[in-house]
Amino acid sequence: MIFPHARFMDKSSYRVLGGFFFLLPLLCCLVKPSQAQRLPLRFYLENDSSSYAGLRLSGQVWMRYNQNNPGTLINGERSPGFFDISVRRLRLQTYARIRQKTNMTLTLGQNNINYLTARSGEIRLLDFYVDHRLHPNLTLGGGQSGWNGTSRFAAPLTSKLLTLDVSPFLIPTVNQTDNILRKLSAFLAGQAGPWDYRLVFSRPYAPVENTPPVPDSQFAGVKPGMQTSAYVKYQFFEHENLGPFHPGTYDGERKVLALGLGIEQQNRAMWHLNTASDTVTSSITLLAADVYGELPGYNEKAWTFYLGYYYYDFGPNYLRVIGFNNVGSGTNQQGTFSGAGNAWPAIGTGHTGYFQLAHTWKVPRRTEKIQPFISGQYSVYEKLQDPVRYLEGGVNLLFDGQRSKVSLAFQNRPVFDSDPSGSLVQYQRRTAFVLQYQLRLE
Repeated sequence: MIFPHARFMDKSSYRVLGGFFFLLPLLCCLVKPSQAQRLPLRFYLENDSSSYAGLRLSGQVWMRYNQNNPGTLINGERSPGFFDISVRRLRLQTYARIRQKTNMTLTLGQNNINYLTARSGEIRLLDFYVDHRLHPNLTLGGGQSGWNGTSRFAAPLTSKLLTLDVSPFLIPTVNQTDNILRKLSAFLAGQAGPWDYRLVFSRPYAPVENTPPVPDSQFAGVKPGMQTSAYVKYQFFEHENLGPFHPGTYDGERKVLALGLGIEQQNRAMWHLNTASDTVTSSITLLAADVYGELPGYNEKAWTFYLGYYYYDFGPNYLRVIGFNNVGSGTNQQGTFSGAGNAWPAIGTGHTGYFQLAHTWKVPRRTEKIQPFISGQYSVYEKLQDPVRYLEGGVNLLFDGQRSKVSLAFQNRPVFDSDPSGSLVQYQRRTAFVLQYQLRLE
């Protein structure tokens, strides 16, 4: 059900969109294509180059106009829309390899340094783990890392995304029982022929929100069980590199087709009250099947696609409202179930279908590439009367692949609220426009 006054965009949104389209060609003229970086940022410790240390740096800056959810307050003032500049992600990574078998990785970084968080946006330890190749087909490692199962983009390489951003449901426990995806874990991973596989054993962090049990399932404030996840994929053409994170695109430069299956399970992860008001603990079970492909064609063109199905069981009526890089600080009496700013009910118990699609081609007589993209989420969650439909689309301008990239995108999300009968239904829709610059050096 959509309320009669629901609408896609208002007049101010169209004006802002026009402004972004004016800025994009201007930025294209100002940014000069850089020379491709052919040599890695590393120094070698042995004459045979078997041991070395290196550095990677990436960052994303956003300029955004967000059509805020109804009733949003910023510093106590009603704010129907808001323009801001923020640092969406920052990563500084060092790594070392010893005799081609042992690796150490250390990553520092932060997300969402914006108007509200700039003075408290401390740099955090994200990765610190060691792995050792026991056999050409098997690697063992442990520490705090992004090795995850369930689906391809349960561990997305955020500096090589196809879309502007990661849909939150793909990283279902983000910043609840992990640290920006990272968990304290041990893992086994490897490749054999066309197969790529990983098995991860994690000890989740204590939940951020230690809420008492209610009829709707929430993360439990009890001693949690061990979290186990696995992901297996079959690769038809070129083999992707073995690593914790999966890229969303190779910029049309590789021929890849991979089918994947994944699972994640954790006992005593959730709790809720039953009809007798007794506290019941339950497990998390996440299942996914997906396919990813990048298929180059003639004249340096390529299609990139991703399609996945996901079943998440967090217990009865679990639903998480989340807004990445949110600047809304509260709501007034006009507020809805979706909350402030750009939040929406993104993760929950139920079924989800998701897709990504892009076409890449080279600018005639130049080195840059153009990559328009679109992605969409369709979720049926237990707690909601209506399905969740989330859409993102835009275009990437690849000045030097992912090393220097500009993206212009829109995000259209649902706003949910209670109808007269008390059911949660789609009430309105809201849109955001984002202009991003990304730098990646390695």
